Amino acid sequence: MFLGSIRQRITAWYFLSLILILLAVSIFWYLILSHTLILQIDKSLQETADIVEIGHLQQLGVIDAEQACAILEVYSYSQDWLGYVQLRDPAGNLACIIQGVNGAPLPFSAEAQKSVQSGVAHYETESEFSSFPIRILSVPIYRQKEIVRVLQVGQSSFGVQQILSDLRAISFFLSPIVVLMLTAFGWFLAGKVLSPIVDITATAQKITAEKLNRRLPVSEADDEIAQLAQTFNLMLARLEESFLRIRQFSGDASHELRTPLAIIKGETEVALRWAKNEAELRMALESNLEEIDRMERIVSDLLSLARSDESKLHLDIASFSLTDLLQDIWMSGKVLAEQSGHTVHLDHAVTSEIYINGDQLQLYRVMINILTNALKYTPAGGRIDIRLSVQDECALIQLSDTGLGIAPEELPHIFERFYRIDSARNRDQGGTGLGLAIVKAIVAAHDGTVSVASVVGQGSTFSISLPLSGPVLKI
Repeated sequence: MFLGSIRQRITAWYFLSLILILLAVSIFWYLILSHTLILQIDKSLQETADIVEIGHLQQLGVIDAEQACAILEVYSYSQDWLGYVQLRDPAGNLACIIQGVNGAPLPFSAEAQKSVQSGVAHYETESEFSSFPIRILSVPIYRQKEIVRVLQVGQSSFGVQQILSDLRAISFFLSPIVVLMLTAFGWFLAGKVLSPIVDITATAQKITAEKLNRRLPVSEADDEIAQLAQTFNLMLARLEESFLRIRQFSGDASHELRTPLAIIKGETEVALRWAKNEAELRMALESNLEEIDRMERIVSDLLSLARSDESKLHLDIASFSLTDLLQDIWMSGKVLAEQSGHTVHLDHAVTSEIYINGDQLQLYRVMINILTNALKYTPAGGRIDIRLSVQDECALIQLSDTGLGIAPEELPHIFERFYRIDSARNRDQGGTGLGLAIVKAIVAAHDGTVSVASVVGQGSTFSISLPLSGPVLKI
């Protein structure tokens, strides 16, 4: 389809612009040249009239018209004047024709007569009685402040018309050639400018959900097209990361749900086939209920993470005592620690009670999640320390344990969904692999940060930083 591409549209606009510009420039210079050439004729007529008036009429005293005509005729022939000359009396009557237009006198219009009688020279162009327009100058000749003669000199504009005609012919012949050459250059230039877009389009057409690792070519020039390609590449990188997370998330979720479903199915089949009494059926149902509870926790955690991804995690922001919250965590930790022989210590490195704006229930969930993990991975008789301090208008909560520790290569992944350092052990203990991912989502919703430092065989320290003023409300 014509004008279907940007290159075609650019070239078409370039072509139309050239035509308009050349037309405007041609008309402008044509008018300027025409005006300049007419001024040259007027200047020549004025010079001739001055010489005739001063040198051959004004200085002769009072003479009759016949003598004046004879003198003017001698002067005209002696100067090889190629124009037209004639004299009139003050009333405008023709006195003599020295050189006429095919024997005919130069016209003396009413406007010219009025101007001369007012003592003003008059220029006019007459084009009716000759093949070419004639430029005529009518000037009054004075004797003692009285008009005694009217001198008329004229010159054909044949040369002017010839020059203008040649200019029109040259413009008519050369303009199409110039326009076509410049249009071809515009087509070539548009192709060069748009060639990076063509490359980007060709590469983009090859990018699919399975080939998100491909990137658009970026030119070395730091122009708008290069910036566009870089922006698309950043977007592709984010899409690739999102797709990878979705695939990993889908695979992990399927795996996590498949295990309890397989257990439920297997135990139900065994119970239906081999159970002989109510006690055996009850044991199978209780086991199934445990797996159903596990699946419910997984689904609930997935829903929480999905809401956090969409920035829809509901927070009931209110001011509360963070000191009291950690006191409750410590009390809960002591109860849990009694079953495994651990000790839990609370250290308030502050001089007064600390208040914070946040969701108390969600932050309790964060602390208890990290605390239960510490209890899981700390051998019996180990120690868990909870410490609170304030740094730069932020509350810093640190939970340290003397547990197994985390290997350096594992640290970057522990906040990922379904990631387990020891998947078999974690599953046996009822974990879903989503706890720390939820911790990170809740802390991020409070505009805080969470990090971990660990040494294998010595333990781990989780650090949570939360702004005391609470999260900034997103509009």
